[in-house]
Amino acid sequence: MKGSTDNLQEWLSWQESLHFSAIDLGLDRIRQVAANLDLLQPDFPIITVAGTNGKGSTVALLTSILSKAGYHVGTYTSPHILRYNERIAFNGQPVDDAPICEAFEAIDAARGEISLTYFEFGTLAAMWLFARSAVDVVVLEVGLGGRLDAANLWDAEVAVVTSIGIDHVSWLGDDREVIGREKAGVGRPGKALVCGDPEPPESIAAVAGELGADYVQYGADFFIRQQDTKPSASALPCTFDVVFSALSAAEQVDWLGLPLPGILGEVQMRNAACALIALYQLRDCLPIQLPAIHQGVAEAQLSGRLQKLSSRPDILLDVAHNPHAAEQLAGFLQKNPTDGKNFVLFSILSDKDINGVLTALKDAVDEWHYFPLKDERAMPLSDIQSAMSAHGITFAASYAGLKQAWAALHPNLNSDDRVVAFGSFLVVSSMLEDLP
Repeated sequence: MKGSTDNLQEWLSWQESLHFSAIDLGLDRIRQVAANLDLLQPDFPIITVAGTNGKGSTVALLTSILSKAGYHVGTYTSPHILRYNERIAFNGQPVDDAPICEAFEAIDAARGEISLTYFEFGTLAAMWLFARSAVDVVVLEVGLGGRLDAANLWDAEVAVVTSIGIDHVSWLGDDREVIGREKAGVGRPGKALVCGDPEPPESIAAVAGELGADYVQYGADFFIRQQDTKPSASALPCTFDVVFSALSAAEQVDWLGLPLPGILGEVQMRNAACALIALYQLRDCLPIQLPAIHQGVAEAQLSGRLQKLSSRPDILLDVAHNPHAAEQLAGFLQKNPTDGKNFVLFSILSDKDINGVLTALKDAVDEWHYFPLKDERAMPLSDIQSAMSAHGITFAASYAGLKQAWAALHPNLNSDDRVVAFGSFLVVSSMLEDLP
């Protein structure tokens, strides 16, 4: 970059135009720059989290528990919803602009003629800041895939693969076995690789074996047990247990009577279980007492994951943008019925599987209100309309944008209705930025 600047937006705009491709998987370039910055051998333990869905939630749960235990936690996540700063945080609090700009300046000086992507700049900035901040532990969220993702440059003490679904087809393909092989690449020899998918592709265990990782599988080695204290047949339990059954009878670890995670959705119990199993692997260097676990699980928060904006009517935001996430959203709506109607504000990017999303949700939604996103990757309104028609969705209306859709829908809502805005991180950010 020409000179230096303390304007974060200028840095980000420049990074977007620097590399020939927004995504360029591979570790050679970032490894060289990390070496120039003396970042290849951090003196803190790392937890790496990969997966199609559930990465952000699992990172949030890990961060919340570790923070409640008194540890100084660095986290790196993507994408952001409102501000780039969300990506780099200490104990859940985003870093200010100035330190990020300082990190970018150091990276730019160290890279020489090596070209880096926007994501690689961010990953290096996070590690540069963590190395200077006396963190006790760092949690890295993989951006895309796993094996060749920039976050996988560093060896994790424990790695988590939350789930395997179909997304980012142009980069990862549409075969769960192939996708699983890529994501399992975050494992390391002699270290635990925790898989939270209840029906994982065989490639996960195969890669763990090839790497020499200690494979820990949900449903086989650990599981959740729901308490019989449901207020109704369809509701979630009030508490749940996590049982690590892979250990010997003398060593078996149970976390009993855990509160429901602060992040809504039944799947969050499984994400919490993955977080606890991962933390158990670090018990010698990062011991955690049960009160911190209870508090951390209960108080975990994450924007855009069944985020409740208001009540009566309920307004929920969800970043679900692939069939697997849409199935989870449909399950939430059906297990938590409302006396009114379920409305959705919906849009999606052109590279996403809209047919799979509509198939998952069409029976759980009463009315669809859809619009195009303000992004070059947006799916055209005509394509959304065609997909709606192909799925026999008749209770649907199109608008020029989110503001117009909300203006038409909002005055006609009853207090017992429910609105879910979903389909993309951009839908959630627009709801938070543009609507009162």
